Amino acid sequence: MAVAALGVLGVFFVRSARTVLAEPYEVPRDHLAPWTLAIEPPSSGSGILLALRPHRELTAVLFKQVFARTGESLTSPVPAAMPLVLQSEFDRAMAGAFTPEKLLAVAQAAGLETATIVPRCLAHRRVSAPGIVRQVYFTRFDAPAFETFRREVDRQLRGAVGSTSAFDAAALSPVVIIAASDAVFSRWLPLRAGDSDDCLAPIAVK
Repeated sequence: MAVAALGVLGVFFVRSARTVLAEPYEVPRDHLAPWTLAIEPPSSGSGILLALRPHRELTAVLFKQVFARTGESLTSPVPAAMPLVLQSEFDRAMAGAFTPEKLLAVAQAAGLETATIVPRCLAHRRVSAPGIVRQVYFTRFDAPAFETFRREVDRQLRGAVGSTSAFDAAALSPVVIIAASDAVFSRWLPLRAGDSDDCLAPIAVK
């Protein structure tokens, strides 16, 4: 009977934890802007060449909520960024056709700094391997200007190098990493958030 009681308590505990994690995360409306374009230096180690950086308080507010609910030892990228073009993409597919400055100009023309970018959900991924468990929490956004920018880069590349372009416009999704189990955030990139199962909880804008 004692074992059965412990089992029941364990089930209730797991259900309670999942319920807490699935409750909406809240962000103030004024934290959704401004967004700032930035060219990342290779020395940053972020793996990002061109980034769209959110309001500095947006990720801080979400990180605090993730930590409060999970109680896990996590770290957050500083500064946080939505990857627009990865350094690996630039090296593989763009050298000779683009410069970082030209990519920045295309992003500006796409209106990324002034576009409406709406948070969809707080998402989570976990990777288990022998002797190690890695996990990441990130925000998924609805950002039509993000797709517009990536498609325009693809169009210009194909105009420059033809159908042999190695650039995949759909390889990235509009996401911002909020927290991870270690500080090597580049290991999670590219993050292609195509699965609804990634979403852990909705984000409520207050």
